[in-house]
Amino acid sequence: MKGLSLSGLWPVFKTAAKGCPILKLQKKTGKIAEDFYLLLNPEIPLFLADGDNPVAFDAGFACLGPFYADAISGVLGNRPLKELWLTHSHYDHCGAAGYLQQHIEGLAVGAAPGAARVMERPGAVEVISQLSRVAYVMMKQIWGLDAQDIDFAPYRVDRILRQGFEFEISSRLSVRVIETPGHTRDCISFHLPQIKALISSEAAGIPDVTGYIYADFLVDYDMYRASLEKLAMLDLDLICVGHGGVIAGPDAAGYIKQAMSQCAAFKDEVERLLNEEHGDMDRVMALVRATEYDPKPDPKQPEPAYLLNLKARVAAIHKRLAAQNQADAC
Repeated sequence: MKGLSLSGLWPVFKTAAKGCPILKLQKKTGKIAEDFYLLLNPEIPLFLADGDNPVAFDAGFACLGPFYADAISGVLGNRPLKELWLTHSHYDHCGAAGYLQQHIEGLAVGAAPGAARVMERPGAVEVISQLSRVAYVMMKQIWGLDAQDIDFAPYRVDRILRQGFEFEISSRLSVRVIETPGHTRDCISFHLPQIKALISSEAAGIPDVTGYIYADFLVDYDMYRASLEKLAMLDLDLICVGHGGVIAGPDAAGYIKQAMSQCAAFKDEVERLLNEEHGDMDRVMALVRATEYDPKPDPKQPEPAYLLNLKARVAAIHKRLAAQNQADAC
């Protein structure tokens, strides 16, 4: 059994990225474009578009709620934040939404229909709460941040966001909703055309310091691939991924195509492993983790969350492969 190389980078990544420069993730906080800000920490960011109707995007960990609120006030002063839009309902993107909604008067939370329904499911809320506790420990012990011991507070969705919805932030800045399912069924991205910026969260993968791009199709590979193809049609100078910073300038122009290439390579490699290991998903997960997660330095995704996501990614490929094998047998 050959398995995966443990020498650092995936062999499939080396093939997929051959001839491509290593992406430079910009980790600057504060103003990153005209009227557009990355606040608090690039690993677990909140993005803010300022104008007559300021909009924040995503709300990270619950334990960082007070810090997000202070960072927003640092930009807006006494002006109120009007809207908070969520890319999806995972604990590391909606964690502080309830806190901000409680502490910023009149704040409207926007999300996809599926994300609104998540808050109606006690089991889902409990999972978010448990992972939020893990995140608090990680913030304190690993990152050394003075995070607040705050429980996850369920949020109320005031604005349902669907494909093509546009919102005017100011006379010179607007945002448009793009439905990008695949990471989750409720995943959406936000395009700010005037500054050629995209807030993609995990819909366009998550690059690490080596240039490896995590393909995060937790629901369905083909759905995720179709979303990438949709994003590849945009003219972009700035891509705000879910964790790690932003991709700017020339790197932004080619990033989506790199993400598509590495996504396909990851799928092919996991299919090979599933065939080689006779469908043993636990064994395949162990092989993937040994290269993709264990050797990587902090900060990185908390282990429980990574394992949940890895299981979903491998399961998505296993399901797709089984359907193909069944079709071939007919």
